[in-house]
Amino acid sequence: MTSAIHHAGAIVGMFDGFWQAPGIMIEDAVIGIAKKCDPEVVELLARRHLNIAPEVRGQVTFDAQGAFNKLFKITTNANDDFFLLRATLPVDPFNKTNSEVATLQFVHKCTQIPVPSIFAFNDSADNEPGFEWTLVEMLPGVSLREKWRFMSEEVKRGLVKAVAKYQAQLFDLRFSGIGDLFVDLKESHYLHPISLDQLHSQPASDVIDRDLMPAAGLETTKAEQKVTQTPGQMYPALGRMVSLTFLWGDRLQQDVPRGPFASSQDWIRARLALVLADQERIISAASSDEDDIEDAEEAKALAHQLLVLLPHFFPSSSNQTQSVENILVDNDGKVTGVMDWESVSALPLWRACTLPEFLKGRDRAQIPKVEEYPPDHDDPSNQGVDDLYWEHLLEYELTCLRALFKTEMVSRAPAWIEEMEKGELKADFDEAVQNCDNSWRTKKVKDWVLLQIAINQGQISKDENWSLKETFFK
Repeated sequence: MTSAIHHAGAIVGMFDGFWQAPGIMIEDAVIGIAKKCDPEVVELLARRHLNIAPEVRGQVTFDAQGAFNKLFKITTNANDDFFLLRATLPVDPFNKTNSEVATLQFVHKCTQIPVPSIFAFNDSADNEPGFEWTLVEMLPGVSLREKWRFMSEEVKRGLVKAVAKYQAQLFDLRFSGIGDLFVDLKESHYLHPISLDQLHSQPASDVIDRDLMPAAGLETTKAEQKVTQTPGQMYPALGRMVSLTFLWGDRLQQDVPRGPFASSQDWIRARLALVLADQERIISAASSDEDDIEDAEEAKALAHQLLVLLPHFFPSSSNQTQSVENILVDNDGKVTGVMDWESVSALPLWRACTLPEFLKGRDRAQIPKVEEYPPDHDDPSNQGVDDLYWEHLLEYELTCLRALFKTEMVSRAPAWIEEMEKGELKADFDEAVQNCDNSWRTKKVKDWVLLQIAINQGQISKDENWSLKETFFK
């Protein structure tokens, strides 16, 4: 099976989630890291791994907090360089940090995508600070979300062309299975700490420093050590999945295959096994009310129906992978960096060859007219026009930019378009798997599943089929 890298974030419209890590609530874990990761600890780590001289003044400030990380900004009075130390929660010990480092290094070396350079990392909490961490370059620019409304049509078209170029580069990098990338510990490519002067004289990929080996019991498996080679290029190891689908709630404790998977069918079967385990837990829990049990019973029935349909959609091996949320742009709207590469996987081609998340949405053929919308004098960001106008304008812009993106991909990677078109039905099946336990979307999923059963049994024509993904957008 052939797969490619898939970044699962979105440039516009991403929402924050609240997940429960194994045996620990995220909120409590954040507090625990906050106590350990004070500015003095962060500065000590930065000085040690960047060889910051004692006479150079350093400053550490809190930068941001995500669902699984706390970020600290590091600056010095020696130059204009900025660094970030990412302290990671124990969501999936060793695997999550190691995989993110491997993915960033791979993308940095094999594509032109502007990703942050990694200078040091520790994928074990069995260390002096007491948490996993990564020390990376802080890229310039601001979030695309902040700039979008103020960017001209020409600049937006240029950005979409750049994303198409990056998508084509990722499409050209293939793997022999489905899973996440890991640092191959048997073939260490990591050197010793460097000085700030060295940062400007040699590529960051040549000076990365791995702080410690994993703690006992966290050695990589034989599957994770497997390396695929192409002429003149060494790929990182392909190992287990570290995506959120396999992590949230108590799923890390569930006894299901985690990859690397040899086929789409194996990968989806493992995800449905997790769905069924979740529903069984809800049904048997004394704390569940009647509505919870009813929803769980319906989700369980849908999962079983999808398992029956699975071989019809995925009769043999096939593969895919990537998306982009935190795109950074400069004042001219040019891409300066792509962030958030955690939980990025190598997925089957039918799954990888999909539109970038920020380009997805409802079609709108006509440009909205400002005069047809009420004024809004309360929110300065709306520039005096009702928020609905901006929503409709975005839909129109994205409709035009989707066409541009496809045109670019036809030119850069025609096989990508072919994979997207022939994989539409498989993508719908994947959407059903992803949402069969989502009570907000259960009815649509059930209608689609019953339609597929009827088509497979010859009761109705394939011409009556409809797209589940498009229905969700509408």
